[in-house]
Amino acid sequence: MRLSLPRAATAAALAAVVATAVSPASANTSNWRDISPPGSEASVLLDVETGGGATWAIGRRTDAATGSSTPVALRWTRAGWQAPPQPVGQSRLEDLTVGAPDQVWTAGSRDETVDGAEKGHERALLQHWNGSAWNEVTLPFPEGVDYSTLSAVDTDADGAVWVYGGYINAGGEYFSVLFRGDADAGGHWTLLPAETGLTWVSQIKAVPGDGIYAIGDGISRFDGTAWSRQHLPPTLDGALFDGIAVRTATDEVWAAGYISDETLWRRPVIVRYDGRSWSRVRTPAETGQLSDIAFDGSGRPVAVGETLDPAVSPDGNYVLTPGPHGCRRTTFAPQPCTDERPQLRRGKQHS
Repeated sequence: MRLSLPRAATAAALAAVVATAVSPASANTSNWRDISPPGSEASVLLDVETGGGATWAIGRRTDAATGSSTPVALRWTRAGWQAPPQPVGQSRLEDLTVGAPDQVWTAGSRDETVDGAEKGHERALLQHWNGSAWNEVTLPFPEGVDYSTLSAVDTDADGAVWVYGGYINAGGEYFSVLFRGDADAGGHWTLLPAETGLTWVSQIKAVPGDGIYAIGDGISRFDGTAWSRQHLPPTLDGALFDGIAVRTATDEVWAAGYISDETLWRRPVIVRYDGRSWSRVRTPAETGQLSDIAFDGSGRPVAVGETLDPAVSPDGNYVLTPGPHGCRRTTFAPQPCTDERPQLRRGKQHS
């Protein structure tokens, strides 16, 4: 499962503020501008990432007549967005990571026709940008795989790429998979334990020491040998996460998503790991769901998503940034805050 709709609604704004690494004042949402590429009205962007001075956005374009999807991969340059040719036509790109200008990876699935049928089986699709062109990369799935797909990809500081997905064997059994390989597409892949303890995984994030975090219907951590599901506050049972950011210098991890609410439908959720334990960060008590989180130029977390409540945001865009030190009352969510549970305030995202 991927929470792609909210991420699509906020991807361009996230690129303008975070991915282009502008000044610390960039978290002031009144300074944001729309940098969507021309002719992109029929496209949906699912992810925006930056690394080593390179910025990319991925998504898909759907044919209204046939319902088929073609991938979209855009590179940001001084002249605007460019769309280098894709090696695979009918496919979907679900996740993206940018380690360096020549270490860009996308993960998703491709549709393969079976016996002439218009819709066939899904096959895992991994692509690598080497600085000049996209190339499809083959992963060593076990023999007899009948269906496969990839949902998450990330690179680490040691020059490795991590890929998470799943497959169905000839007997109809589903298995999760985790691969680790060279980020320069050298061809060597290691199959690692993939039982995260989660029902589904939306993103993975690599951390130093051969470890990664996985988020989805909870948070789990791989230490290079085994997975351990993280202990979150009990009030977050049922929370779903779709964005994660890591501050390696302080072992700090932030994750964003939402939790169902009887009154608000969905309420934004942010959690923070301080190197010892997880705590819930106070957010406004209003309708909203968060789909990604990143740090701005000053190191401040910025969470983005959407809301269906026009009283919160008429255009549906939703942004949370930390409030000032001490207690603060906001228009929509008067709430006390403490140093241990910093409050986040809502900002308007301009498109």
